[in-house]
Amino acid sequence: MKKYIHTIILFFVTTFSAFAQESMTLYNMQSIPQSNYLNPANMPLSKVNIGLPGISSNYFSVNNNGFRYSDMVKKRDDDSLYFDVEDWLSKLKKNNDLNVNSQIDLFSLGIKVKKHYFSLNLTEKLNFRFRYPKDFFNFVVLGNGAFLDQTLNFNFGVEAMHYRELGLNYSQQVNDKLSVGGRLKVLYGYENVHTKQSDITLYTDPSYFDITASSNINIQTSGIDTSSFSDLEVKNYLQKKKNRGAAIDLGANYKLNDKLSFSASLLDVGAINWKTDNVNYVNKNANASFTFTGVDFNTFINDTINWETAGEKLTDSIVGTFQIESKRGVAYKTWLPMQMYLNANYHLNVKNKVSATLYNQFYDKAPHPAASIAFTTRAGRWASASVSYTAAHRSFNNIGFGFSLNLGPVQLYTVADNVFALIKPQHTKNFNVRMALNLTFGRDHIDRDRDGVPDKKDDCPDVKGLVQFNGCPDGDGDGVIDLKDNCPDIAGLAEFSGCPDRDGDKVIDSQDVCPDVAGDKDLNGCPDKDGDKIIDEKDKCPDVAGIKEFEGCPDKDGDKIIDSDDECPELAGIAQFKGCPDTDGDGIKDSEDICPDRPGTLEKRGCPIDRLLILDETGKVIAIAVKNEEGFFVFEKLPDVASFIYKLEGTDTDFNNMKIKFTEGGEAKLEKNANGTFSFKKLSQDYNTLTQLPEEDATVLLKKEEEEIIKKAFDNLEFNTGKAIINPNSLPSLTDLAGLLKSKPDWRIRISGHTDNVGNAKANLTLSKGRAEAVKKYLVSKGVNVNAVLVNYYGGTEPIADNATEEGRQKNRRVEMKIID
Repeated sequence: MKKYIHTIILFFVTTFSAFAQESMTLYNMQSIPQSNYLNPANMPLSKVNIGLPGISSNYFSVNNNGFRYSDMVKKRDDDSLYFDVEDWLSKLKKNNDLNVNSQIDLFSLGIKVKKHYFSLNLTEKLNFRFRYPKDFFNFVVLGNGAFLDQTLNFNFGVEAMHYRELGLNYSQQVNDKLSVGGRLKVLYGYENVHTKQSDITLYTDPSYFDITASSNINIQTSGIDTSSFSDLEVKNYLQKKKNRGAAIDLGANYKLNDKLSFSASLLDVGAINWKTDNVNYVNKNANASFTFTGVDFNTFINDTINWETAGEKLTDSIVGTFQIESKRGVAYKTWLPMQMYLNANYHLNVKNKVSATLYNQFYDKAPHPAASIAFTTRAGRWASASVSYTAAHRSFNNIGFGFSLNLGPVQLYTVADNVFALIKPQHTKNFNVRMALNLTFGRDHIDRDRDGVPDKKDDCPDVKGLVQFNGCPDGDGDGVIDLKDNCPDIAGLAEFSGCPDRDGDKVIDSQDVCPDVAGDKDLNGCPDKDGDKIIDEKDKCPDVAGIKEFEGCPDKDGDKIIDSDDECPELAGIAQFKGCPDTDGDGIKDSEDICPDRPGTLEKRGCPIDRLLILDETGKVIAIAVKNEEGFFVFEKLPDVASFIYKLEGTDTDFNNMKIKFTEGGEAKLEKNANGTFSFKKLSQDYNTLTQLPEEDATVLLKKEEEEIIKKAFDNLEFNTGKAIINPNSLPSLTDLAGLLKSKPDWRIRISGHTDNVGNAKANLTLSKGRAEAVKKYLVSKGVNVNAVLVNYYGGTEPIADNATEEGRQKNRRVEMKIID
């Protein structure tokens, strides 16, 4: 048994092969015949391709997705090295893979006949993958004491395979857009290790520190038992094994247009049946467990046992518990790790392209993806190069490079997906390289695009063109070849690299937002008649210079209202009055405000509520008066009469007793006329006729239940703090009030808004107005006649309590409601 185990370990250490074998850079380099291995639909550029043993395709890759060397070994300031255990462990995932792969072509041959390509290859392949769990290294470094009452998983796994592949490939160019290909592969296996099952756990009891281990192992091998190499004869080794298998590769390329093309391939769909020199290592006692409770030191003190004997007894106990046995001659099958490529190309021109490639390989019952972007260029018929960036195997610093050089029939090439690994291998997780020498024939004597211009003289050998343009096409017939034509599908001008300029404004149509109308180059070819830097198509006032904020329309007074909508375009105003000003902010525009410099009410035509307006018979205000401390109305605005009025005596409601004094002496009194107006007399001479001001409201006699409805609506009326929004709790009582008013169509209701004196007087006036109007709006919404609801607002000018106390201010913040006839 020990001999067998040593053989397996030796195989693990000395086999350099892997399952993760992506070649992202090579996939985009069709000039290298070996790109056909990654996509069977790829057809090389030469007619005949020959690969010689050991020099035409040598591939090697290694990657470790768990950690980098620099994660484990660090350098001190004095250049001495140390092992950074903590950083190393932090980089490990639950399960980690070490992959190594090697492929060598023993021979390859490819022949292209018109639209068909036939090839064969004989390739030696060595694959190795080693799975190692983080739990094992945590246990080794930290000990079992760090994982009390925890189960650690030591699910190591090995997949190793040495086999030979004979591949037969056929590719066809179906039409100008589509090519397809497939490869049938006959496989001959030599050695294999397959971990079918590896369940090893270790548990530490938190109380007594007993260690319990359990295992269930099933490792299948073929051709690696020591007896396999005894009396080894080369002929028998190469031909007498019965390990046979088969696989297929499939691929396709599709050209959508001159700019976009796509490709896809599916590789290694197949398996090998292992029948020769098979040994299967399994637990005879499946799922057995062994508990180590420690060593009894009394036996050493009494000299009843020594250390060597104790160790042998412990080993015998472990071996007796797990009982790993070998079973010979059990055939088994292993599947190749299937690979898949998806690729998209954007062709900048016939020689340069950018590519995006997605890759996935399936092994260990899980996908293992990678992604790459690349730029590929071709210098005529003799050289090509590609630069790529790849993210794979938990590594994101992979810069790849590949090139091919044709010197006559000899093609030299090298391709690697991570060139940094050559410079600083200790800082990388991935490295792969394919380098060799091919023999290629027929490149200089073919006309791939069949345009009558041989490839050696054809500047565009992959696209059918014209003789006068050295084989390059001019699809739009404008005399500018597509290679240099920025608009190859539309006839244009050489001045603009083949792009058209229909309106002749020196802006090509693809950049001209207004291609049919000559315009300004600074405005992407669109016209701007008024010169305001706003194109006419988006200029609402194209004949008058304006500003961008108003889509090209002017705003001379700068009040944010365009002149065409501004009733006062020379004076800055507000939107409420279509651009006209309201200097005192009382909600009445200046042109209709008798007192434009002081906030007022609508009933007083913009003057404060304590002003008395005197109007003529046409309704024109001819005088404004305010009551002084003595009870007299002193004029602020004087009437335009021959004799100059000084003051009015009396009250603003008792007009019949009101006297008018004149500065030149004498007095007059107001007399009520039959038509409801008042006239004043002096020395029997008639002066202007004055319109009667509003008299006191006539109160309606209410029933008890009607009074209760009104009182409830008044008492429950509340607003959101500082806003003219009625509190929802007030709405039910207002709804009842609306119902009462609808039942009394002859009634009217006067709503008066008031505030306290805290804050800005202008703001208080606006707030009182908004709250009174909010009540009116709600009543009208419930069906009350809009003409039956009168609104007054006074701000803080009519207090009913002392504003010096909070209680008084609360009483002053009110909306009064009064039923009038």
